[in-house]
Amino acid sequence: MSSDRLKRKLASIKVDTEEQGKILIVDDEVSIIDLLQTLLEDEGYQVLTAFNGKAALEIIRSQAPDLVISDVNMPLLDGLELCRLIKNDEQTRFIPVILITGRATSTDTIRGIEAGADEFIAKPFNALEMAPRVKSLLKVKKLNSRLENIDQIILAFSMAVEARDPYTRGHSERVGKYGMRLAAALGLDTAFQNMLFKGAILHDIGKIGIRDSILLKKDKLSFEEFQEIKKHPEIGIKICAPLKSSRSLLNIVLYHHERMDGGGYPYGLIAEEIPMEARMIGITDTFDALTSARPYRGALSTVDACNLMAEEIDTHFDEDLLPVFLDLARSGKLDPILHEAGHEAANSDIHTEISLDLIKGLDFFDGNLIG
Repeated sequence: MSSDRLKRKLASIKVDTEEQGKILIVDDEVSIIDLLQTLLEDEGYQVLTAFNGKAALEIIRSQAPDLVISDVNMPLLDGLELCRLIKNDEQTRFIPVILITGRATSTDTIRGIEAGADEFIAKPFNALEMAPRVKSLLKVKKLNSRLENIDQIILAFSMAVEARDPYTRGHSERVGKYGMRLAAALGLDTAFQNMLFKGAILHDIGKIGIRDSILLKKDKLSFEEFQEIKKHPEIGIKICAPLKSSRSLLNIVLYHHERMDGGGYPYGLIAEEIPMEARMIGITDTFDALTSARPYRGALSTVDACNLMAEEIDTHFDEDLLPVFLDLARSGKLDPILHEAGHEAANSDIHTEISLDLIKGLDFFDGNLIG
């Protein structure tokens, strides 16, 4: 191919470049809006405007700006409350917010920080300083968006693990819901509960690196096969490496098969060496595995599963956490989650086709038994 023809081919390639960014200016003073709009449009940004917080919220919901610059004192909805609403909404929390105020006391600054503002600027401000601040915050926003996208990809990847085996479909989600119930019963806040659910969704992601002939085997694993299954936490941690911002999620992925007596894997951690979140998911993971049907056994009833787990307190499970979970299960508070998977044995006292003695014979932490 001639160099001229190659140049023409290369010249014909159209590459979409990233837009500079869409910025919303919120102020009830026309002069301030005009000043900032001119400055930012000269820098190549697309500018949206609103004269109060209420109108700004409607624009944010419909046009998703990349950054908001807002006055504090405005009619209908002030800048502090606008910032608070932006930062408390899952859909908009990563949008950077610059608050501008005519009062620059330390109390005002603290109120701005408490509302979640990324920058707090006093009037009169130097217009020339605004552009680099905007550029810096937009860069952070793009990085956060990329991390969030990676997060979503990893979660989707995790769901692909369960799609390989119809018998474990929905397992991770149920483990997460049980975890949230346990965390709530322990008085832990919503943020921790949500983290626990997300960690449960990810906890078995490493199984995507396990051969189908082992993962989908319909009878007891050999010693060698079980050794391969035991690699899934370490495979999972490699996959989840981009989630560096959340150590707790990584703890769940890596340590959910550790045991209080040190007999778990992959590292044989003992008692308090195992992170709390991993101990909690270890409990809910086991419960769902026991109350779910497998090709080689039926689902245990809630009663049988609880009795079996109670026998392993302080050996496999935390002696303070397990009783709280067992109380939830025995009181029927977990039944709605059990019924999502159609577990017919969930509320029955009747032993299923496999006895507790046989369960113990399989080894309580057999790779086939535990999800």
